[in-house]
Amino acid sequence: MSDHTVPNFPLPDVLPADPVLVDLIPDFVDLWMRDLTTMWADIKSSGDTEEFRRFGHTIKGSFLQFGFKELAAVGKSMMDDAANSDWQTADLKVQGLIDALQRIKTKWC
Repeated sequence: MSDHTVPNFPLPDVLPADPVLVDLIPDFVDLWMRDLTTMWADIKSSGDTEEFRRFGHTIKGSFLQFGFKELAAVGKSMMDDAANSDWQTADLKVQGLIDALQRIKTKWC
């Protein structure tokens, strides 16, 4: 990500096995698209690296719960970015997650 481009994160090939989770995907996508836009902007404005780390941790757990392992790994990676105060790289990852969510919405919602 050092080339300053928005990453194209892979999507899972299949939906979660749990039908309840499948039903929740549209809400999950909408909520995370909002949070990745508004919450991330607030965190960046504050410059709070601990809040930055927590946001990455929440992404990791939330996306993992739905079986989106590759996208959950982005959250872990953002926690590392927080430890290094690498806001620019994390910002690109947030944009990549938004793009991935838009693709999930198109594919499954």
